[in-house]
Amino acid sequence: MQDRNSIKRIYRLLKGLLIIAPVVFVACSKSSEEDPQPNPSVQPKMLTVDPATMYQTIAGFGGANQMWGTQFPSATDIKKAFGTDDGELGLSIFRIRIPSNPDEWPLIVDVTKEARKYGAKILASPWSPPPALKSNGSDIGGFLLEENYEAFAGHLNAFVEYMIANGAAVDAISIQNEPDIQVDYESCDWSESQMRAFLKSQGPNISGVKMAAPESFNFNQAYTNAFLNDADAAEQLDIIAGHIYGGGLAPFPLAAQKNKEVWMTEYLLNQNATANWSSLSGEVIWDETLQMLNTMHQSMTHGWNAYIWWYLKRYYSFLGDGSQGTTSGEVLKRGYAFSHFSKFVRPGYIRVKADFQHANALASAYQGPNETVIVVINPGTTPVNNIGIKLGNEVPTSATFCVTNLTVNQQISEAEFKDGNLLVSVPAKSVATVVVEN
Repeated sequence: MQDRNSIKRIYRLLKGLLIIAPVVFVACSKSSEEDPQPNPSVQPKMLTVDPATMYQTIAGFGGANQMWGTQFPSATDIKKAFGTDDGELGLSIFRIRIPSNPDEWPLIVDVTKEARKYGAKILASPWSPPPALKSNGSDIGGFLLEENYEAFAGHLNAFVEYMIANGAAVDAISIQNEPDIQVDYESCDWSESQMRAFLKSQGPNISGVKMAAPESFNFNQAYTNAFLNDADAAEQLDIIAGHIYGGGLAPFPLAAQKNKEVWMTEYLLNQNATANWSSLSGEVIWDETLQMLNTMHQSMTHGWNAYIWWYLKRYYSFLGDGSQGTTSGEVLKRGYAFSHFSKFVRPGYIRVKADFQHANALASAYQGPNETVIVVINPGTTPVNNIGIKLGNEVPTSATFCVTNLTVNQQISEAEFKDGNLLVSVPAKSVATVVVEN
């Protein structure tokens, strides 16, 4: 696994070799006139972190494999996505499909093994049980026949065992991708009562992995609460999983009450521009990327534990796939933006209280073993200058500052300490991460 502190090491090395201004390393150049600097003569806007007030533990941030076909991310792609060296994205969860046909299982072994090299957790989701177990004998639509519940549990167990045997162990599986919508592609319909019955009868028979459900299309809490309120069904669940298409981005009090992790396991934005993405301006795409960051911020501040995007390699995602004007394997702007959470907020970090009163900017904070990480999103059209960083009652004297916007990617500098304040400024339409060593 790559050394996630490489950015800090590079910075310290350059600092020791060169006598220069506080900004010692940048990924992209930018003129001083365009880059707003802290003004110590102005009263700072205080961003106060309270490490003693703790919320959820972070499971990670991730993306999905291509679910069909054989054109999966390469070993180089996986390193860019899951590595933590300079210019890499630091993803920590990889979502894969459980094919209904076991003959397809070998196809996903290698890409899964590559992700595991970087410590990624593996979430596996079925789009359909084997057709022979369903009401309509098809991969599309229909429902799992009750008399075949045990056989489907056996199918899931066999997949888990196969992946373990081939060095590609899975950490969690779900029962069904989006059971609550009807579509014209691989799918299966599950009512709340059917899923509850399956969990109660077959959950105890599925072993070696955590169980996730229901992966509702829009995180329908009424659907999920039907089995969270059943003690026997709830006992079988480790992760409450769902998607946020068209809604569902909200606190989940019953999941918290039942001590279940909450994972957002699929979302995408692409301007509904599948045919003409390449004609969109960078500004339009970046504005939509800021919307993605807003959903990540909300997921975290609602107490959720994980956020997983759709395909990690796609023209509207983190790595280009060679279509719509992208270069295959190129890290895209959206990937750099996502990395402000995925690369710095590591699995096991704990979200802590962050108090920052500003009309535009969004801030969240996370406590790691040896550092405090603060993510600030400024979707506004003006910079947020002179942000003063405070941890509890203390003002730290130094911090690493990373920013991405339309013109720079993971630009690294050092926060300015002056007149007793540790100061950073976040340019307009930017995302920034502040890392304070404890």
